[in-house]
Amino acid sequence: MIQSLALLVAGLIMLFFAPEHLYALWLSGLIALAAQTFWIWRTLRTYGDPRSSAYLAGATAGLIGKWVIISVGLVLLWQRQPEFSVAVSFITVFGLNTLAALAAPILISRPR
Repeated sequence: MIQSLALLVAGLIMLFFAPEHLYALWLSGLIALAAQTFWIWRTLRTYGDPRSSAYLAGATAGLIGKWVIISVGLVLLWQRQPEFSVAVSFITVFGLNTLAALAAPILISRPR
């Protein structure tokens, strides 16, 4: 949810300051969100399983799948849209993933 909100805010900012890169931002953001969704789905499928090995296997498969989705998605994006800025795509994808990595521990920790 935070990634979606960040993508929306970044899109609005981009609309005013660099509208020529807006489409690249949106498509790169959708690739990042799809990859993150896949990782969360694979990880949480076995959450709470008494065997931690099933959780670890799901999280690992999800992480690998996430980066495959990002890699393949960006390559296809750049092949089909050669005018897209590689820098905007990288900043969008890695910015949203970094945001998720920073926000996740805060959001899932229990208040003390």
